Amino acid sequence: MNILETRGGNLRCPAEVLFRTGGKRLRPALVLLASRATGGQSGGAIRLAAAVEMIHGASLLHDDVLDGTTVRRGAQTLNSTHGNHFTVLLGDWLLCQALLAIAELGQVELLQVISAAVADMTNGQILEANLQGQLDVATDQYLEVVEGKTAALMAAGCRLAALLSGAPQDQVEALTEFGGKLGLAFQIVDDVLDYWGDASVLGKPTGSDLRERKYTLPFLDAFRRSQPHEQTKIRALLSNGKLDNGGLLEVVEWMEGYQARERALGMAVDFANQARAALSPLPPSPARESLEQLLAYITERER
Repeated sequence: MNILETRGGNLRCPAEVLFRTGGKRLRPALVLLASRATGGQSGGAIRLAAAVEMIHGASLLHDDVLDGTTVRRGAQTLNSTHGNHFTVLLGDWLLCQALLAIAELGQVELLQVISAAVADMTNGQILEANLQGQLDVATDQYLEVVEGKTAALMAAGCRLAALLSGAPQDQVEALTEFGGKLGLAFQIVDDVLDYWGDASVLGKPTGSDLRERKYTLPFLDAFRRSQPHEQTKIRALLSNGKLDNGGLLEVVEWMEGYQARERALGMAVDFANQARAALSPLPPSPARESLEQLLAYITERER
């Protein structure tokens, strides 16, 4: 099944560009493994996996427009080559095609689950926008953003697969919990890499969040624990308009003084451990082992 080939029309080529520029394909992998772990059939699971990845792709297109991003995965973004109007419409089209693909599976509950996840993603984006530029964001608020923007779709993908498999309710809830906790761990590591990752490996410049005044866990944790005179200095650095590389390096060195990287990664590992524990209702299987191995990849990755 190739949704882009059968329904793409004039949007097929630019949509294929989006999906051919790389990416981890973590979300469809979660769907397929959750399906196998609960004895599901591959046909419907493949459709679900494709739909979930299309929704993720749509969210990236919209994010790039909102953030004015010009480079993703080492390539120019569609909004930088085709303009914002086209990119928003392509994102809308991908979302609609994903929902249609799920609807064709004939289970209303699947549509309810994915629609709720998309709503959560939107709410997370709105909350992040409302908090943009604020330096006193609590950890709970940060996690609320992450639960919406990132974890909701991963949790939904796992839940969809379990529901389609006809898994017992305890396994459905277990996989939903697993996907959500994995999503939290994934995003925290992503936020750490934005400060300490290798730009050539990441495929985008480091410090992007800080330059966009999106203050994530490592920064927020260090700021909350720093001395008043340091907070004043950091505020001054960030209020001088566009942060240059020297300013970014100064902020990162200040964060390192408060072990911000280690503390954030520690929280990511905690969420990964919670995700692993959530799998206990599932019987032993190669698919379950693969889900557990994903957690190690999540917390140790470099991109």
